[in-house]
Amino acid sequence: MSEKRNSVKVYLTAKEQDVLDQQAKALGLSRGKLIRDRALGAPTSPSDAAMPAMTLKQYQNGVRAALAASQGCAPRPIIEAIAAAVICAAHEPATPVTTNDAD
Repeated sequence: MSEKRNSVKVYLTAKEQDVLDQQAKALGLSRGKLIRDRALGAPTSPSDAAMPAMTLKQYQNGVRAALAASQGCAPRPIIEAIAAAVICAAHEPATPVTTNDAD
């Protein structure tokens, strides 16, 4: 037997509701399940599940690997800043790259 759920009211425009419906359908979920998963931070698609949070040890290993690859060409703070930027970019959702063909 599942636990009783309480109702939470959310106001959406028709367009926002359509987007949620399309996303839920694409993932094979109900709209309610999609909203619950997102509100509670549960992964809703394989791409969400593919990038779990990085541990401090994994981060430190990444910085060490970047330092080793740099072969001393830059100070640790510079390499760590570059490694942090790459790690953050890898954990963000992909954004489409656009080019300006007029140039």
